[in-house]
Amino acid sequence: MARAVAKRTVLDDGSVVLDLHGELDIAVDDALRDILIHTITIQRPPRIIINMRRVAFVDSTGIGALVAGYNAAKEAGVKYEVRDLAPFIKEQLQATGVLALVAPDIEP
Repeated sequence: MARAVAKRTVLDDGSVVLDLHGELDIAVDDALRDILIHTITIQRPPRIIINMRRVAFVDSTGIGALVAGYNAAKEAGVKYEVRDLAPFIKEQLQATGVLALVAPDIEP
């Protein structure tokens, strides 16, 4: 089980980009939820972008963390975007019905 890493960048317009690397599984579930919810509820950026380009694996707990972030963003009025999904990750999100929720601009 590899460790996941998150790098946060603030863009000029105040949007936050969260670059995720590694595996999103039970080992990082709480930390990922905390980062997403803290960023959304405390920083309140106009938009949060979750870049998944370097995510190698995601399980149901990682998907749950992404959904928790989506729900917090919706409640706070923050635009929520998940981008750059590997084909395997995209298939997992599509199979669980989460793709249309967290990444509506990505075609199934």
